[in-house]
Amino acid sequence: MTNVTWDWTGHGGLHNVVALDGTFDSGRPNAQPGTAYHYIFEEPGTYPFVSEPHREEGMRGAVIVREPPSTGNQTVDMWVVDSSNFDGTVVDRTDSDVARVTVGSRGNRGHLAFDPPVLKISTGTTVEWKWTGSGGGHNVVFLNADIHSGQVTHESGVHFQHTFEQSGTYRYACQPHRALGQKGAIIVE
Repeated sequence: MTNVTWDWTGHGGLHNVVALDGTFDSGRPNAQPGTAYHYIFEEPGTYPFVSEPHREEGMRGAVIVREPPSTGNQTVDMWVVDSSNFDGTVVDRTDSDVARVTVGSRGNRGHLAFDPPVLKISTGTTVEWKWTGSGGGHNVVFLNADIHSGQVTHESGVHFQHTFEQSGTYRYACQPHRALGQKGAIIVE
């Protein structure tokens, strides 16, 4: 289920939002700033729409609704679904003693992502987080576990590592960029 909202700025005259297939229609065109229309999409698909008064001028768009990516682990999926570089892939490093996560990777409209967003390791594996130096200051803070990198760091290099001795699912984020989707998960087997 995806809720999309269109907000009127009051610029450019009268506007409305009408789906070409009749799925949604905001009603009569208006120019009132602060007007908003929202529609909840419940099915995947492509929904082209227009602003009727400006259709011939090219005021068209489309909403594309997809099934969210999935790892098959609901806890992980719900945590990282809003990270733009998450595609459902779990990077498997269960055969490694050391695994690396890049901090400040491309994603979330900048260098505001962890790469990979989801990593699977074995118990006893050390994960090191390597900063790219891009995207501003970052840190690594885990939910429901007393594991964190400490201060926000801007400089490139490995600034944090942790050895996972217990199996489980560990979720973490960059505190300054959590709301933007800079989140990750470690699955320890």
